[in-house]
Amino acid sequence: MSIMWNLSSRVQKLNHFPSQNVVCYTKRDDELGCGISGSKLRKYFSLMPFLMEQGIEHLIIIAGPQSNNLLAALQLTREFNLKVTAFLIKPWKVELQGNFKLSRLFLEEKEIVWVAREDWFRVNELAQNYLNTLNEPGFVLQEGASVPEAMRGAMSLAEDVVVNEQFLELTFQHIFIDAGTGFSAAGLIKGLAAVNHQAHVHVLLLADDEKTFKSKLTLWLDFEPENYDCFYPTTAKAFGSINQTIKTEIRRLAREEGILADPIYAAKLFYEARRYIEMKSIKGNVLIIHSGGTLTMPNFDFL
Repeated sequence: MSIMWNLSSRVQKLNHFPSQNVVCYTKRDDELGCGISGSKLRKYFSLMPFLMEQGIEHLIIIAGPQSNNLLAALQLTREFNLKVTAFLIKPWKVELQGNFKLSRLFLEEKEIVWVAREDWFRVNELAQNYLNTLNEPGFVLQEGASVPEAMRGAMSLAEDVVVNEQFLELTFQHIFIDAGTGFSAAGLIKGLAAVNHQAHVHVLLLADDEKTFKSKLTLWLDFEPENYDCFYPTTAKAFGSINQTIKTEIRRLAREEGILADPIYAAKLFYEARRYIEMKSIKGNVLIIHSGGTLTMPNFDFL
């Protein structure tokens, strides 16, 4: 099945990042799609053709209500006329706001299976059991679309970075990327290896610890990468949490760089990357991946 995808995003030079030994840029993957963030669009580049080729008729989505991937997957299920069931972790209070408010445009209440927080550890099992009851071809889409069939699309980020470098006539020595499930970071690392790119990848771990991320790399990759390191948030450390420091970063990025950055992923990445660059005295050309998530911003008060 042939599907047209735009997987080329620009690189923007940053005005107010340190220091005299480094030049910072950001890759605007947030501009790849309107309703679908860049990292998700890349994953579905290879995932959707696979689903169509396999004759899948029913997509079972595992996600949180505010998930960027839930919103992305729902748009594509409607576009490709798939039936859908969403296994969602049940929040303390179900509120129709943020991404979930948008997702409900595509999703009926009867298509939701709420999973209690204490049962979330077995959500993959629950979704698979549901799949086994269907009388039609189905597919379980794990959190963040972190499935092997999406890896080829995730790797396209590295290929597009090379295109950016050729256009700008420079080479990036350091690339910063955030990690929720970590799948996009794994795709970047694998994609750079495939084109023999020597950039060092710095992965901001927002949800997992380093041991868990490394175990995922072992699962997703067919080699042991060496050109990366992991670091953690120094503020608003819990996944999904925000504080005044992150709110200030969002305003700073808007007013100094002309960039909208969500508080869960992008704003934390920009804030922590700047601190990391200074702390480690990094030199050379630096690229920060802005993967998107902008649609979550109206859910928060920044002013």
